[in-house]
Amino acid sequence: MATAEEIKARAREIMAQDLPEDYNPEMTDDEPLIVEGGVDSLGFIQVLTKLEAEFNAHVPDEEWWEVSSLNELADAIVRNVRD
Repeated sequence: MATAEEIKARAREIMAQDLPEDYNPEMTDDEPLIVEGGVDSLGFIQVLTKLEAEFNAHVPDEEWWEVSSLNELADAIVRNVRD
């Protein structure tokens, strides 16, 4: 099982690769992705779905609507890993 730190690192890689013109590498893990991270809502969904696929997780819609930071995103993936 992946750790939250591994998931955050992979999320940063995805954002840098897929959203290079919007990604802010200096954002902290607690800052809102959509503001400080430079990620728009479509970009957020792209990152989320890639993480779900890579880490065999499924974050329910009602839960991911509450996710705003890298810390919250990683925690949601860890909580929702499929067996």
